[in-house]
Amino acid sequence: MGQGSSQISRSVFISAGELSGDMHASSLMKEIKIQSPDKQFIFTGLGGAKMISEGLNALYHVKDLATVGFADVGKKYFFFKKALKRSAEYIIKNNPDAVILVDYPGFNLRLAEAIRPFYSKKIIYYISPQLWAWHESRVKNVKKNIDLMMVVFPFEVEFYNKHGVKAEFTGHPLVGRVNEFIQKNPKSNNHTDKKIITVLPGSRKDEVKKHLPVLIKALKLIKSRINAEIYISSAGGMQTYFEKFSAELKEYNISNENLYNLILSSDAVLVKAGTATMECTLLGTPYLIFYKTFPLNYYLLKPLVKVNKLGIANLLLKKDAVKEFIQKDFTAQNLADETLKILENTDYRNQIIANLKEVWNILGSKDASKNAAALIKETSGI
Repeated sequence: MGQGSSQISRSVFISAGELSGDMHASSLMKEIKIQSPDKQFIFTGLGGAKMISEGLNALYHVKDLATVGFADVGKKYFFFKKALKRSAEYIIKNNPDAVILVDYPGFNLRLAEAIRPFYSKKIIYYISPQLWAWHESRVKNVKKNIDLMMVVFPFEVEFYNKHGVKAEFTGHPLVGRVNEFIQKNPKSNNHTDKKIITVLPGSRKDEVKKHLPVLIKALKLIKSRINAEIYISSAGGMQTYFEKFSAELKEYNISNENLYNLILSSDAVLVKAGTATMECTLLGTPYLIFYKTFPLNYYLLKPLVKVNKLGIANLLLKKDAVKEFIQKDFTAQNLADETLKILENTDYRNQIIANLKEVWNILGSKDASKNAAALIKETSGI
């Protein structure tokens, strides 16, 4: 049978509910296997294509788990209830050697709460929910149910320690990923008069629906002022929705090219609030942030939010490193004016670039997956 037959077997339940979580969790799974070559790991849980390629036995796929706001959650209430029940029952019945929860707090914190009374081994959380930004009351849940919180921003350690939660800074998983990309693809200066602009409208149907009409108007204003080549990123599954705007989009490049390539080769990026703002920050291309959701979502969430910024660069640096256009400020004129200022005002542009470089200094160069895997091994004994 060879070496595999004598390997010690370890079972791990791992849960990620979004594409970004699938990416980070798959890197973590890979590193866990690298650090324990004498063991055979059986991974079961929630994830996507990347985790499946690392050996995940998926109970649910991320494409069925991603949601936006209360309205979307409401529509899928019974699906989530069933997924939570099935996941909890699996853990309680099979008693895996460790449970690893990756981001996705709406589901993962409830799962931890459901299994804690019946599961005595370690529950470890990777990529903390942003409880310091909103819903701080959930820290009680974390303290009660999570054995180790592995965080990706240095200030989060202090936040959790203050609340009596054991927390460790692993480094940010995007730092290594982006750094590797930059080494292989150094940014070349755009020597033409034509400016390159990339638009990242979002990866979900409701986001694209809210953002695209305003973005199209903004791009029209920009094009009336400068010679620009414009790329609009069409995330997987959004192509059919883009077709509804085919007439308005015909003079732009609808692209499913690698996101990092698009960002790095651009002079400016218009990006929806979310993970991609972090990628723009680390890649160093000046950008602006926008976001608009349904009014009900916004007014239900607003009282829970403790911070007045969505961009992580702005939160980390405690200043307006990049401009944000949220809800009523998300207008075609505002987006066009800021994009033109980034492209035409050299001092302003250079200040943004300098601000983004500061974020690298704060995050450092730790290998997040490697550190997280080592902490999991140490904490759970897998």
